[in-house]
Amino acid sequence: MLSWLSSPSSRRLLLASLLVATTVSTAAQAAPKGAPSKPASTHPSTDADKDQDKDKPSASTAKKAETKPEPVLENVITASPEDLVNKPQEYLGKNVKLNANFFAWSNLALDYKPAFRSSKTHLSFLILKPNGHIPLSELKLAIMIPKEKDSEAGVFATLKDGDQVEMVGKVFSTALDDPWVEVFKLKKIGGSSDDKDKDKDKKSASAGDKDDKSKDDKSKDDKSSDSKSGDSKSSSDKPGSPAKPDKPDSTEAK
Repeated sequence: MLSWLSSPSSRRLLLASLLVATTVSTAAQAAPKGAPSKPASTHPSTDADKDQDKDKPSASTAKKAETKPEPVLENVITASPEDLVNKPQEYLGKNVKLNANFFAWSNLALDYKPAFRSSKTHLSFLILKPNGHIPLSELKLAIMIPKEKDSEAGVFATLKDGDQVEMVGKVFSTALDDPWVEVFKLKKIGGSSDDKDKDKDKKSASAGDKDDKSKDDKSKDDKSSDSKSGDSKSSSDKPGSPAKPDKPDSTEAK
């Protein structure tokens, strides 16, 4: 081994080998660590790919699809609340449309096992008997609690005693020989008698204001005419204006 290193050519070869090894090691340490770069796609985008992107549902479309659609009611029968109360068996399982005056929210149609509608998911309300202010307690009405963003939530919050409402639902039970109705749609179609009285008061007050204004305008016109007549009279009485001769008496002339 020592004899091999004593040769100048051997020493030069060894030195060159060490230099190459050092260069390779330094380059390896300087190279950044990381995942290998992703090769560029060699497949060009085509019209078919664009069509597939268009067919993909957007976020807004997916959100609308999640919204619960309104139930489609067929063969809806227009009836009066008294008809349902008098003949509940004839309307069992049928879709009905009712008009009545709202009374108040209650729990009358909730949590009764033979015709169960949970108070956790439903609301119950009463309507008034016609020609009076007595609740029709024989008619049990239940409706799903609306979500905060539903338009019905605002309607429910503003309903008050005497408001005219229209409801569409299904008679799902005749427990206790009473009609139990699952209401699917409830909307306000008119105000209460108190609202009508307020409207009348507003109209009468507006008419009174108009009358007072016309009277004020008339009095102003009268004052203006009196002022003008007074000015004309004062101008005739000024000095230098010729006096109007008196008419001679017919008796003295004779």
